Amino acid sequence: MATRTQTFDLLKGIAVVLMIQVHIVELIASPHISGSLVGSVLLFLGGPPVAPIFALILGYFLAASKRSTWQLIARGLKVFCLGMVLNLALNLNLIISVYKGIFQIDLLPYIFGVDILQFASIAIIVIALLKKYLERSLVLLIIFIFTSVILSDLLRNTAPENIILKYFSGFIYGSCSWSYFPVFPWLAYPLMGFILYRIKQDLNLLNTLNAKVVFSFLFVVFLVITISYSVSISSELQVYYHHGLVFFSWVIIFLSGYGFFINELEKLVSDNFLLKYLKWLGKNVTLIYVIQWVIIGNVATELYKTISSPLYLIMAFVIVLIVASAISYIALLLKDKFLNNYSKNKITAS
Repeated sequence: MATRTQTFDLLKGIAVVLMIQVHIVELIASPHISGSLVGSVLLFLGGPPVAPIFALILGYFLAASKRSTWQLIARGLKVFCLGMVLNLALNLNLIISVYKGIFQIDLLPYIFGVDILQFASIAIIVIALLKKYLERSLVLLIIFIFTSVILSDLLRNTAPENIILKYFSGFIYGSCSWSYFPVFPWLAYPLMGFILYRIKQDLNLLNTLNAKVVFSFLFVVFLVITISYSVSISSELQVYYHHGLVFFSWVIIFLSGYGFFINELEKLVSDNFLLKYLKWLGKNVTLIYVIQWVIIGNVATELYKTISSPLYLIMAFVIVLIVASAISYIALLLKDKFLNNYSKNKITAS
């Protein structure tokens, strides 16, 4: 289990790096770059290896969690509040600019944008309520997974007329442009993580060299045949955010092979400095996620889709990664110092 946890941290750490670059490509890169072949590849790298990884690992640890239903629900509510506060923080520059009259736009889609934290919070609550039933029946799990993805196909282009219902529906399915990670289809990924936890003992089937070679060969063939399809979906963001059953199936196969290779890499060079750094990013993913979004979101108000120099985009990526890492590191040090002082004072008082 320890090795697999290290692998999860590494997967999340790589996802953090890919996430930062894709946010820069989406918001700062000019259409000339984001719409190019290179841009499509960068959007792909910020697609299947990122949000589905976060969601699947979330589901795995929810399945492993010993917390009560109400404790999980409370956690979900906290994550939801964090997501809504983050919407305000990352759009603060835009909000100020609108109130100054610099921009004439509707702020509601930015304030109520449905991003990964809002989705994660709802997924935590839904799984908490269903957990005892999901633990008993693998068939029920599979039914919920397919239902989540199929409902995405059926409801994707359906939007309520009522403005309140429209914003509410954005959290549930992809009815509007500000709904990036609605429950349908994204709930399917933490539910797959739930399945992964249940079948984790069967993963030992790939322990022999011959099995690994055959699996690797089949995975490479699969990628060669299907990669153009996945890049085309991932680079069309509204299609990616609201994808259906075919692309979901592709992602699950991709994650199986991708996770296998990252796990093998972790076993081979686990003490490598770069891997240690990536695993540190993975362990502190929520903090770094918040910080990088505050930076990129507010900068994007000034530079939205205007940077056409690849060098400047690379510099922006490096700066955001370094600054987000540094702020996170300092924040964690201060947190540890505060907790240590609090513990000492408590012991002294008693």
